[in-house]
Amino acid sequence: MIKKWLKRSAAAAVALMISVVPVLPNVPAPVASRAEMESGDAIAALFGLLGTGAMYGSYLSAVMDAGNNSIYQEQTDIYDARENGISTNSIDQELANNIMNQLVERGDYVLDIRSLPFRWRVNASNEFNAACFPTNMVTINSGLIRGLGRDTDEIAGVLAHEMTHGLKLHAAYTYARAAAQSFGIQFLSMVTGAADGRVASVLADYSVAKNIILPVEYEADEGGFYLAASAGFNPGGSAAAMSRMLYLSQHPETFDRSYGMEAYDHPDTDKREAKLAQMMTAYSCGHVTVEKGNEIYIDGVRLLKAKYTTELYDNSKENAYLIAGGLAAAFHEYHSADGWNFRAGMNGRVDYLDDNRIYEPLKDAVAAANMDGVLERLVRAAYSHEGHSGARIKMITDAANRSLKWKERKEKNAAASTNLVERLYNNADWYNDCYRPELAIKEAERMFGCVTTIRQQSGLYAVRGRANALLGNFENAMEDCNHAVELDPKFAYAYLNRAEVWRAQGNTDEAMADIRRAIDCDEKNMAAYHMAGDIEDELGDKEAAKKDYTEYLKLNKDARDLPDEYLKELAPKTWEEIQKEKAKAEKEKKEAEAEKKKKEEKEAAKKKDAKAEDAKAAKESDKGSDKKEKTAAPVDSKNAENSNKSGNTVK
Repeated sequence: MIKKWLKRSAAAAVALMISVVPVLPNVPAPVASRAEMESGDAIAALFGLLGTGAMYGSYLSAVMDAGNNSIYQEQTDIYDARENGISTNSIDQELANNIMNQLVERGDYVLDIRSLPFRWRVNASNEFNAACFPTNMVTINSGLIRGLGRDTDEIAGVLAHEMTHGLKLHAAYTYARAAAQSFGIQFLSMVTGAADGRVASVLADYSVAKNIILPVEYEADEGGFYLAASAGFNPGGSAAAMSRMLYLSQHPETFDRSYGMEAYDHPDTDKREAKLAQMMTAYSCGHVTVEKGNEIYIDGVRLLKAKYTTELYDNSKENAYLIAGGLAAAFHEYHSADGWNFRAGMNGRVDYLDDNRIYEPLKDAVAAANMDGVLERLVRAAYSHEGHSGARIKMITDAANRSLKWKERKEKNAAASTNLVERLYNNADWYNDCYRPELAIKEAERMFGCVTTIRQQSGLYAVRGRANALLGNFENAMEDCNHAVELDPKFAYAYLNRAEVWRAQGNTDEAMADIRRAIDCDEKNMAAYHMAGDIEDELGDKEAAKKDYTEYLKLNKDARDLPDEYLKELAPKTWEEIQKEKAKAEKEKKEAEAEKKKKEEKEAAKKKDAKAEDAKAAKESDKGSDKKEKTAAPVDSKNAENSNKSGNTVK
């Protein structure tokens, strides 16, 4: 279990990470067994072949352990924000949040016991891309959102693809290979020793995140397709996004080129698009296809041809996938034509289905082509022929097999080792320290399905209680914390979490009483003395605070996380070291900023020179054209007139 005095120290370092070099605590790291690490995943074997021999397993174990650490998830978020910036576009942020929340809350999946809940951020990068780091931190480029025209279903297809990289632990395998090849034994010492800020820079290395091998991309395409569809997005969105990606790879001049041409060189885009289109057809029980680029068919009979809806380029193929996706969703959902609810509409038209957003492209296109009656006939005919194809039975069987795999993962999670269950508690407690109570609750509640000890159960309720307090749900918080104490009256952290809840409500007397109870349970509990000192300092009782902080320092001589005025008096050498480190970090920050500015000025000058050269070349070209026109032989007006009269064309 991670002790709170350790976590407070690290939390302070995380908060200062952008401006100073973090000095993080020595965090015990329960490493997964090789059997747990491999987990029967065929992709793991493939990555092992691509690794650096027998040592690959050690790197994979280290990366998985770091990826299952909410400290590093927080740090990768901070590091990515520093490297790629943070989007200031509220529209993009809201769109991404809505999509990710829907995928996370409604999608059909089960997290591996060795992975964290998903987090995400929209960064300021103009590159058409997104990535999932080993910590299940999804970084979403502003360029991706703009490049997909802010289309909800296309973006959902891409983000579900990235989530699948996390669900299948692809990122861990990719980073393990990179760590083995690039960092060597140094990376192992980073992870297994003191929690190191350098690990975050490795885990959030965007160039590694993009270096996914092709078989893994295909697996993520498939997983992302079903994840997005199960969450209620248009099943044609993934193929539509791939179509757009293919267009950008063929016409990179239409988009930002600051990252170079390779930014748009996604592997086998056309083949992946075709496979996603096939998945959509299978999802529709084989009824719906997109052919000839932009034509939608039901059982081989053309329904309509999609039109383009933007002046920027011909997006009719994307629209065809979204129209077909609406059809596929309905055929998948309803086992007979009755489910479509065909009915008389306004002005003699036929209405059908409901007002679900994913049917809008279909309804708009059918209405524009006046094909509602034809649609009904084709749909009814399609269901009447299903008995011969067996496609619906296959679709149901495939869906059941996917659900079975998630069920098997859930059962495996329930039987996980004590160390991995313990990590759930540690991560949940860390989320509270980082003021992310919603994630703390998610992580804690994952323990409910696992075999746990009484102490772990007590910790589960205690950490969830504190999270509820951070959310302002004090009644639920006290209920959980009281239950934690009842389960294990000798567990110091049960009292300390309840003390936090009392403190959040302003009841410092009850908080101090619970802190003293915690010390009675464990007189060497450093967190208790630290918390007591904090409360006494807040109350203005400096002498009492100094006394408890002194006890804390006796148990943790290298502590750095006291308020400056106390640290300066009680641990002057440590305080002086911190001041020197801050000064050094500030100097390095200024030097880095100066270097960055110098580089930007150099790039700007190069662009300016290139622009001037282009203008000069264009001017020379214009002069050449004018000269040719002037030297061209004049046309004899009389002969031209006679030539026109005879029916010939003047050339």
